[in-house]
Amino acid sequence: MHKSFYASGFLYSLKTHQILLLQSQRLDNVASLWSMLGGENKEGEEAQSTFQRIINELLNLELKRKDIYPIYDYFHNTRNKINYVFYAEVGRAKIFDASRSILSWFSFKETLKLSFTTQTKQDIVVGERVINAKWRLDNNLE
Repeated sequence: MHKSFYASGFLYSLKTHQILLLQSQRLDNVASLWSMLGGENKEGEEAQSTFQRIINELLNLELKRKDIYPIYDYFHNTRNKINYVFYAEVGRAKIFDASRSILSWFSFKETLKLSFTTQTKQDIVVGERVINAKWRLDNNLE
């Protein structure tokens, strides 16, 4: 039996300390929301591979598995399935073209001014904490 799940996350620039987020195209006058990059798995696919594939499909960017880090996972009530959240380290904040969406780089501080769903906002807050903890570990700080 195929177990369906969702994988989402963002790219993190090691040089600029910014994350790449997606703004859905406005279909009416309602303010659009910012979100992370994500999508559903294919049969037999692991969560990290799903995130890797989605980034490749959306951005034409081949991520190395060693550059993809788990943030956490939880049951997403709206999607009615498990959501695995990741971030991937990239060297610089490159410009990407996504046909029907707007992609932009933001510092974590700048994300405080953006419109998100409550869950996406939580995912980004937890992501920032995981990145900060990794940085402290990598630099032997307490």
